[in-house]
Amino acid sequence: MAYGKPHLTLHECKVFNAEIQKKSNASNRALRDILDTFNLPENVAKLDEARLAAGNDMLKSMQNIFPTATQMQIQVIERYGFLADGEGLVQFTKVVRSYEDQDPDVRLLNSQLRSILLPPVTVTHPNVNQNGGS
Repeated sequence: MAYGKPHLTLHECKVFNAEIQKKSNASNRALRDILDTFNLPENVAKLDEARLAAGNDMLKSMQNIFPTATQMQIQVIERYGFLADGEGLVQFTKVVRSYEDQDPDVRLLNSQLRSILLPPVTVTHPNVNQNGGS
């Protein structure tokens, strides 16, 4: 006698796969809507202003860019049934990440979103002489 989880019937597998596909498609649409929201002229201006104020300082980015972008994202995810707050955004992010491995479009869109939220930061290293001092 085998122990463990019971095997799914073919019908149950199809239903399960259809549900995953449906949720993956919703994640795809939500990510597209977020990216479209970021690209609205008034939002481009807000994000550019926040980036200019932050410069290349990661702390200032967190203080200026993230709150602006977070508010924009929250307005979108609320339409997809997530709470309109930070916890809703965390849950949305978890859902999206869970579909990245299964859906290359979700992975690409989430990568585009991350590149907007986390632009490359140049790190300067102090000069170190041969004796280990700076």
